[in-house]
Amino acid sequence: MLHRSKATAGVLAATLFASLVGCTASPTPAPSDSGAPGDSGEPVTITFQHQFNDAQNAAIEALVASFETEHPEIKVELLRDNDSSYYDKLVTQITGGAGPDLARIEPVRSPQYIAAGWALPVDDVITDVDSYITSALEPVLSDGKLYGVPLDVEGLALFYRTDLLASVGYDKAPATWDELTDAATKLTKDGNHGIGLFGGWGAFEFYPWLWQAGAEMLNADGTEAIFNSPEAVAALQYWVDLQKTVMPPGMATATEDDLKGPFVSGSLAMLTSGPWMVPAMSEAGIDGKWAIAPLPAGKQAATVLGGMDLLVLKNSKHPEQAKAFLAWLMQDDNVKQYYAAIGGLPVKSTLYTDPAFAEDPNVVAFKEVLEQAKSRPTVAASGDIDAALGEAVQAALAGTATPQEALDAAVAKANEALQQ
Repeated sequence: MLHRSKATAGVLAATLFASLVGCTASPTPAPSDSGAPGDSGEPVTITFQHQFNDAQNAAIEALVASFETEHPEIKVELLRDNDSSYYDKLVTQITGGAGPDLARIEPVRSPQYIAAGWALPVDDVITDVDSYITSALEPVLSDGKLYGVPLDVEGLALFYRTDLLASVGYDKAPATWDELTDAATKLTKDGNHGIGLFGGWGAFEFYPWLWQAGAEMLNADGTEAIFNSPEAVAALQYWVDLQKTVMPPGMATATEDDLKGPFVSGSLAMLTSGPWMVPAMSEAGIDGKWAIAPLPAGKQAATVLGGMDLLVLKNSKHPEQAKAFLAWLMQDDNVKQYYAAIGGLPVKSTLYTDPAFAEDPNVVAFKEVLEQAKSRPTVAASGDIDAALGEAVQAALAGTATPQEALDAAVAKANEALQQ
């Protein structure tokens, strides 16, 4: 699922976590740092396990080369693993006493790793916390301590064909659910469709609509799932109604890849996506025919915060060197280099005034989107909760359950996970 943190929790990872987190009282101290430079004259090697896409991998490789030039006493070995079993294997490594020094983790999983004691605090080396987008830090904060940093930050926005919307009287994007329904209805004809909202990425795409309807995932103290409220049911019913009237068939299991082509060809007028879509659209030959806007608002405006976190893991043989690399990587100049290379959004709010970003219209558009972004649940069971909601969305879109039935079943699963 690339870097947007949308994949549902792996069965093995969830099972291992459920059995282990309950018996983990507190974070395990890091192993003593052995093999420091000078013992043998050789540099210390730290390992960094990740699921970067090609552009991100190239950007990180360039930064690692710069780091190693500046710090010849430390080498960084990148371990790229884009298999669907990435998290299952990582959990198996950690629980077996092994694993990498650093790992790139989905925000919905970071609280699990922290609660299980698998991540080390990094607030001794990340001292500019106030410069980060606040909501992006929520998954890596626990009991006042920082256990990682967000490397990527993203939010879902509405991508729309300006030419198609103009043909039905909209000179800008729909701003409300009513306007969205109206525009999408007018554009659904002759084999064309108004919008695509898909369930193939699990819950990620649905979170904004749930929040926009006035629903919440958990109660105030995070101990009970409540996303089968009337407001939540209304949000999922809205999706189901759109599926029946203005969306292409098969949205229960569809992904963004299924909608990108129709959007470019003009047979789909709108879809939701994030900054990762911008490079593809810029190369699609439809310049001047598409734009980005915040998602249409229901009772309130909202979108979901995406991205990925970096954690220093408890089994690290070289935690000090791993932290040194992490601190170096998150320096402003290196953050700017990374985002310039991948065409993404900076995770530090202080960088949005930098000319490199302030003069980019797509960054400006997404800055407004990020101002509406909310983090997904940041409790230890967040991965299981995310998976349960994703299953509900798919069931409702597929018509195998009503929105109420689907969400009731998901809440039951979520509460079971919370009780564990």
